[in-house]
Amino acid sequence: MAHGALPQTLKSITATKINELSKQRALFDLRKTEILAHANAAPDLQTRAQALLDGISRLKGYPKDSLDKNDADLDADSSDEETEKEKKQTSRGIGRWQLGDHTNMRHFLLQSRYDPSISQKALQDRITQLENELRYLEIKHEHGEFYSKLVTEWLSELDGSISTAADDASFEKAGRAEMREQRAQWESLVFTPATHVNEDAIQSYLNDLFTKSKLSQQALKDLRASIQSFGTELSSSDRWFDVDTLDWVSKALLKTDLLGDEKRGILKDCMRNEEVAQEIADVLNMRIASLDSWTWTDAAGGISVEFRRQLNGKYRAFMDEDLLDALLLQYLGTTWAVKLREVFEAFLRSNAWTNPHEDIPEDHKEMRKYFLGRDANSESGKVNKNRRQTYTNDYFMSQLPTSTDEGTILYDEENSESRNVLDTKHSLLHLLITESIIHKHQHGEFTAIRSDFEWFGPSMPHVTLLAVLRFFGVSESWLKFFVVFLEAPLKFAQDGPDAFVKVRRRGLPMSHTLGDCFGESVLFCMDYAVNKATDGAFLYRLHDDFWFWGAENTCVKAWEAMEEFTQVMGLKFNQQKTGTVRMGAKKTSTESTGSVLPTGDIRWGFLVLDEEQERFIIDQAQVDTHIEELSRQLSSCKSVFAWVQAWNSYFGRFFTNNFAKPAMCFGRDHIDMAISTLSRIERTLFCKVSDDKSASAQISGVTDYLRNVIADRFGIHNLPDGFFYYPVELGGLELLNPYIGLLAMRENIKYTPQKLFREASLKDEKEYEEAKEKFKKDGADPSSQFWSKWSNENKPFMSFEDFTRYPETFNASLEEVYEELTDVPIETCVQKTGGFEREQNSLGKQFSECFINPMWGKMTPYWCWVAELYCEEMVRTYGGLAAVNRGFMPLGIVKTLCEGKFRWQG
Repeated sequence: MAHGALPQTLKSITATKINELSKQRALFDLRKTEILAHANAAPDLQTRAQALLDGISRLKGYPKDSLDKNDADLDADSSDEETEKEKKQTSRGIGRWQLGDHTNMRHFLLQSRYDPSISQKALQDRITQLENELRYLEIKHEHGEFYSKLVTEWLSELDGSISTAADDASFEKAGRAEMREQRAQWESLVFTPATHVNEDAIQSYLNDLFTKSKLSQQALKDLRASIQSFGTELSSSDRWFDVDTLDWVSKALLKTDLLGDEKRGILKDCMRNEEVAQEIADVLNMRIASLDSWTWTDAAGGISVEFRRQLNGKYRAFMDEDLLDALLLQYLGTTWAVKLREVFEAFLRSNAWTNPHEDIPEDHKEMRKYFLGRDANSESGKVNKNRRQTYTNDYFMSQLPTSTDEGTILYDEENSESRNVLDTKHSLLHLLITESIIHKHQHGEFTAIRSDFEWFGPSMPHVTLLAVLRFFGVSESWLKFFVVFLEAPLKFAQDGPDAFVKVRRRGLPMSHTLGDCFGESVLFCMDYAVNKATDGAFLYRLHDDFWFWGAENTCVKAWEAMEEFTQVMGLKFNQQKTGTVRMGAKKTSTESTGSVLPTGDIRWGFLVLDEEQERFIIDQAQVDTHIEELSRQLSSCKSVFAWVQAWNSYFGRFFTNNFAKPAMCFGRDHIDMAISTLSRIERTLFCKVSDDKSASAQISGVTDYLRNVIADRFGIHNLPDGFFYYPVELGGLELLNPYIGLLAMRENIKYTPQKLFREASLKDEKEYEEAKEKFKKDGADPSSQFWSKWSNENKPFMSFEDFTRYPETFNASLEEVYEELTDVPIETCVQKTGGFEREQNSLGKQFSECFINPMWGKMTPYWCWVAELYCEEMVRTYGGLAAVNRGFMPLGIVKTLCEGKFRWQG
């Protein structure tokens, strides 16, 4: 959340609410004093209990019933009832007791007047319960006041009222050294045209690649015709925008990291007013109608560019363009992206694209048909079909949306909470390890290569992408517009109002869907080049991060195709992310003979693929670097809420995301490694913090640290652990605990690859014997060519070796192993206890959307675990799961602030 008008406004709203809460607290304190005075003056336990019950019932807005009234009381006017003003300032629904508890207590106390079996000890127990209830009411008022102070502190940090990291010497005012270095590199690429690229060479390369066969020529012809038709229709339409169109465009734009907080707020406000939205749509229609003369709105003064630090240490350059320009470009980018994905997928489905296959002799197919029946050669549900579906659905053109509703896909959001983005990244690692296990089992060895392009976005030559688009049939009028879009006048926000304006001469603008279109169009050519060079293998790619695996000789062909593509297109491999790993029995011999494959490690996130262990392991040295960075970032947070936000993003998500999601192919060892590393991070971080404390105040972890901070700043002591982890709706800080998700998965990994292969082998033997018996009973398939040859001969049934040959095409049991190895273990949900169920049932409808809510079935395994783990202590401290009444804290302010994008310092 950036500094600006919003925090100031929210701070004013919060101050108003706090003032009203203070009045309620004062009224509560007055009533509490009166109640205790009446109770203390009572002559006996029964009267004391009645005084406490009457007072607490009035406090909570519960009406008296007629149990203890005589006829005269019933007939009289109830002049002692609360005034309407008092009713509005009561504490209805909070505390441990609900209306039924109060009603029951009245029954019991009335009984105690006459029934001698109600002992003095029983009355004292009731008094203790009532005194506890009064104390719970007081605690909730105290917690509401404390929570409001936490929010005020957060707002003060955001609006600059308290010192921020800009004042900390560890964050240089001019920016960190790595930012200056990366900016210098970025400028050297973006503002310098590429001189090492030849458009004629690109056209020659593409012609050679796409016109080798009649099948590819026809597929290319269809692709060009579709693109040309689309471009013409899009240009000639008389109306592009209406309110509904603007709605999906705005939602797609808001998903990007392009707009600052102020423009995001403006856009949201505009979309709430249909008349304003219609005006915007009209203006955008006029701009598209004159697209041939379109220029950037800020062309004269330059478009401001901001360098923002990502958690992985990289800095990204984001343009702060005019809002109308951003909407226009989002619309055009999304429509072009959807179309390009459509035509590229059509090419993938055409006969020009070769799918993974085993070279199976026709005689073998006929033999299978003869002995096993006419459906014996079906690939339904087999490994190669699985590969084809996975590649098509998850990795082909994954940067482009399939529809306008899908909008923008955020590949570069390494801390993204989008499950689709993360799942696809992690599934690629699961796929790699699964393929290594299958390939080693089938062939004894396995090779994998991985790379990406150095500064792919900033270094992309405009000559290259324009040549590719022209080759695919994009018209010159659209190319002209694309050039204007690419050659944007830029200036750096960090350089102040007098910053020098420069025109972009190379590279793709960050967070623009049109840039994704251009990048994917170029990389599609590499996908196809690898497919043709390897006779059907797939290049698994997420944007410019690409992976290939299989037999070493196939990897060599793929790498040579990638090298040729890279040289022609004017790109450069990123040597830090380029490497090869060999596994299995043939590893030593292949290494000794040398190879054209690249050297270096295969890395992803904090993981490195270890050749000896044949699995991913965590690079602890890299983790150490990020422990230092996390420490710096946390130290820059001047409010508890900002600290929690940074902790959740960095420790709660970034670390675990970059350890990769567990999978069956990884085994339990991977989870144990991740958990032990998280524990080491926390111990290291807070051991360093505790070094600055006295020996009597040692800090063992995050809750100890925050407990000490809160005690020092706010004088609040003995906070229960649940306060830190429970949702904000229940008065908690909503601290994330990444251990829970990992532990919840651990127990559901119940087998090893070796066990799966043994079971698959037994299944194959069983199926073989069943097929053999069926053949003896029913005979051969008469549609087989071999039937006429062998019909008069007593041919023995095919051998088990022939039956199991070509398993990646025909073997269903191997496909089952493949599927199980790539599975992500489900999270175990803890059992609901009777104690928690009672407290859960007391939550009202207002908590139905809370992470911990009245419906156990609506809660995720993570929140079930958290809820049960801390339930007892929360109830003991606050009298229920909620530490505070929702009306006693500025919950809406907290929710608004949590929606803001956290900006990392540096």
